[in-house]
Amino acid sequence: MIFGGIMVRLSGVTRAQKDEEIILSWLTNKQSIHTQKQYGYTIQHFLAFTDKDLAEISVEDIQDYMKSLKLREQKISTIKVKLMIIKSLFSYCLKTGYLSLNPSVLVNNPKVNDNISQKLLSIDDVKRLMSHTDNLRDKLLIRVMFGLGLRVSEAINLTWANFSIDDEKVNLTIVGKGNKPRTVLVNPSLWQELQELRKDGIDYIFMVAKRNTPMKRNTAHNMLKRVGKKAGLGDSLSCHWLRHSHATEAIKGGCDLSLLQQSLGHSSITTTQKYLCLRKNEGSGTYVDI
Repeated sequence: MIFGGIMVRLSGVTRAQKDEEIILSWLTNKQSIHTQKQYGYTIQHFLAFTDKDLAEISVEDIQDYMKSLKLREQKISTIKVKLMIIKSLFSYCLKTGYLSLNPSVLVNNPKVNDNISQKLLSIDDVKRLMSHTDNLRDKLLIRVMFGLGLRVSEAINLTWANFSIDDEKVNLTIVGKGNKPRTVLVNPSLWQELQELRKDGIDYIFMVAKRNTPMKRNTAHNMLKRVGKKAGLGDSLSCHWLRHSHATEAIKGGCDLSLLQQSLGHSSITTTQKYLCLRKNEGSGTYVDI
């Protein structure tokens, strides 16, 4: 709180006395190094734009920042993510007592026309992608992301220790968003094919060259764009398209919605339900004969 131009900190649950300290505390709560870097960069850019301390920032400052991103022709989805990061920081500051007000709650989220139906690949499309890869590693990475519905960060960080065999069934344990573990069943044919990538002393399945380090996210994304162009599917493909496509194909095949939620690692079934609206040329009336 500011009295007479002097900053006075409210008593709270944090020792932070400076913006840099509370930002570091907030970032430390993020499990993923990638998330910490992304969030840190966004806040650094936002504060440079406002040229103010956190306690001095108003609703209009945040709105002006959003407008500046639009003028730079950034995607609405990107702007929404950046606003979400800003809201997360201010919410943390309020909860810890570092700030007495949260101006970000009065800033509305931009509406995103996220047309998932334009980001879907058929099984034949995925087969075409795999047939145009340069090596077995890339082919199996595509198959794993599509076949198991994994996020790219989950797939590239897979190790052999993530797999276990129970009663002849191959289980894969993944630590997903929010450090939440989940287990998915692996197709036996996929498991057998993955064995061709196994090397002594190597932990990661999708590693970089001969080093025991995982593939980078950018490497995976660039590979898919390159392969998509070769396969005649364009170069705008994203690894997340494979996850979307897994979900829609699973529902089309009769997968229970709660099982799909569990497999994808969604915290809310509402997120999973968005795939229900993508069943073209179908309606509940086709299931009722009178």
